[in-house]
Amino acid sequence: MIQNLTDRNTDYKNIFFDLDGTVVDSGQGCINGLKYMFQKIGLTENDEAKIKAFLGPSVKVHLMENYSFEDNQADQAYDFYKEYYLSQGIYENCLYDGIKQTIEAIKNTGKKVYIATLKPQVQAESILERYGMTSLFSGIFGARHDLGIYDKNTLLTRAISKIGDVPDAVMVGDRYYDIISGKHVGFDTAGVLYGYGSRRELIEAGCDHLVDSVSDLYDMLGRKST
Repeated sequence: MIQNLTDRNTDYKNIFFDLDGTVVDSGQGCINGLKYMFQKIGLTENDEAKIKAFLGPSVKVHLMENYSFEDNQADQAYDFYKEYYLSQGIYENCLYDGIKQTIEAIKNTGKKVYIATLKPQVQAESILERYGMTSLFSGIFGARHDLGIYDKNTLLTRAISKIGDVPDAVMVGDRYYDIISGKHVGFDTAGVLYGYGSRRELIEAGCDHLVDSVSDLYDMLGRKST
């Protein structure tokens, strides 16, 4: 089902997809990496809700904002997370059923599709290459810690500066910051309910559309632009 929460026209020409929770179900690998990280730094976090809150945002920033870590502490913890994730966790994911075909069909209507994710750029590219999806996207934009790009507002602002004008654009994602960042740069927004965020979270963030399933994404975005 598609729920239009505003009177926005859905004839979008530029579509930005989040990665984790929108294109890829990467939860298990991320959770395993987080548990490994906490074990290595000598902390215990048994609250599953708090662990799942890490899914999507920058691990480093989340530690600083929610666990009162200093910058160097967060860097050290994130290094342990990467130690697990890059050796094992990155392979503990799968595509959502039908998402590759859906994105390909949307692209074939003449629209431009992009990835905008807070997963580090190199990791995002590696995952998409693994699934043979790299060529579907006109641009892949991931976090660049070396450039200080940890948050999605900055990420999307940088993406626009690289692409140029992106009329009739929509940000598609499963968490509140996907919605907030999309609005920050003037995009419309669509929240997907098959990912890691809740209906309440996405509505409170102010999304313009809600979609229940991957097939709903095609129904909303798969027709040719007029």
